[in-house]
Amino acid sequence: MPWIVQVMGEAVNTRGRLLHVATAIRSASWRRTATVLGAVLTATGIVGLATWVGCSIYSPSLLLSGATESGADVVVEATMATDAGPDVPVSACPEVFPPTKPAADDPSDAGNQTFVVALHTLDLGIRTDGGAAPLFGYDLDSVFTCCDGGPSSCKPPVIGSHCDEDGGRDNSGGQLISSLALLDPSQFNATTISQRLQDGVYSLIVQVSDYNGQLNDTQVVAGLYASDGLQPDVDGAVPVAKWDGSDVWTIDDQFVLNGADASPIVPNHYDAHAYVAGGVMVMQINFPLSLGTSATGAITISLTGGVITADVVPIPGGGFRAENGQVAGRWNASSVLTAAQSLTLGGAPICPGSSLYANVKQQICAAADIATDPSSDNQGMPCDALSIGFGFTADPALMGEVVSNGAKQGTCGDAGLTTDDCTTP
Repeated sequence: MPWIVQVMGEAVNTRGRLLHVATAIRSASWRRTATVLGAVLTATGIVGLATWVGCSIYSPSLLLSGATESGADVVVEATMATDAGPDVPVSACPEVFPPTKPAADDPSDAGNQTFVVALHTLDLGIRTDGGAAPLFGYDLDSVFTCCDGGPSSCKPPVIGSHCDEDGGRDNSGGQLISSLALLDPSQFNATTISQRLQDGVYSLIVQVSDYNGQLNDTQVVAGLYASDGLQPDVDGAVPVAKWDGSDVWTIDDQFVLNGADASPIVPNHYDAHAYVAGGVMVMQINFPLSLGTSATGAITISLTGGVITADVVPIPGGGFRAENGQVAGRWNASSVLTAAQSLTLGGAPICPGSSLYANVKQQICAAADIATDPSSDNQGMPCDALSIGFGFTADPALMGEVVSNGAKQGTCGDAGLTTDDCTTP
């Protein structure tokens, strides 16, 4: 069943108490603000999709003064062939979009259900063995660039266009990451990332409520949190991840409205208009994806115009897991340049002023293929972001204590992280 993240209704803490998250979200006067969600990955670790953070790999500057909510329901129309007769042409450039919102809820006597899942696997599409990379993402700008002469939705920074992948999928950032993985597999090591997720070193927590448990639900609420790993037991020891629904995950306070002392726990990043269509949950949201922890090293991918989809799969005995998950979004090029300063390449830090940084900057800026703001699509605006898409699965989990993490660290010593953009040399 496809899964789309939205959170409504109530949240559950580790003691089983219901927290009225949806009520808090609806009563607040928060407005939508673009919180950049990005995409750079490192073998040092991956914290959380949209809210996975180790010891503060997430910058406070990404947070808003209030929670960020997606706007009105996004209805996306796919180009499809019909059976209207031989005079109806079949598109030579079919495009792939998230499922559209269902017309009505399926009948259900199960009541509003709440469930929590933690990211278990992440697939960035990196293949260093010569094998074909899987197709991830969606057509974010409603343009199939290069197909049958299809144009770009923005003005590319270099001559020519970045051609979309099959189905018009926008994923220039994924292509860049794959290229860098060939240069330094140690920094973009899918095996290391998967193992750290499996071991519970970090994760992304998704909380879904107001779900009717059926194939179609016109409105659910979904919230995202970063986790710096499993919560220590009473003796201070960190348990081994079991992935059976009993694992208790810490919650990064920078992903909680009002921080560590908040009660109830309300996410900074959520979609109160998510839905489930044909068993697929769909969530529209802007959010930061943090990869790594303070111990492993970290990088933050800040996405705008983000969409998360996944099959919602019932589990025997109750509960749900997420399968065939996909995340797609736009990573502002300036944010990519900042994130790159948390990486090394060939063992050398990527620091402004170095020839290595200049080379990496050139590649990042040349890969820009989309506008950061979706409203700028097809308006003749410059391409100032990289599109990205990747896959994931998530299993049942419990939300634990809200913890405070330290400041975001880079690899360039006391210089810290420097802001840069593609308009400067």
